[in-house]
Amino acid sequence: MPIKMNARYDVDELGKLSLAPPFNFTKGLQVLRIPAREKYKGVNSFGHLLFDLRDDPQQQHPIRDEAIEARMINLLIRLMKENDAPAEQYRRLGLDIA
Repeated sequence: MPIKMNARYDVDELGKLSLAPPFNFTKGLQVLRIPAREKYKGVNSFGHLLFDLRDDPQQQHPIRDEAIEARMINLLIRLMKENDAPAEQYRRLGLDIA
């Protein structure tokens, strides 16, 4: 029976679970796909923010530079591919993986 960190899934949640194809690191075993719910309402209403944690550890001054943003997006996509991220994660983040 799948469980959360500190609670059980309710009947409605269990009814929405499904098996998904294996990842590269699951030795051929399918994994459980669990539909996500927004835990913190409105958390995504700010869009995306990029900070230089070395020069701005308090994250007070978002970086507004298209070249840096494009570089970070490409790095994120590369790491997601290397880690076998499912297609829905790219869609969730609004990333184009054509």
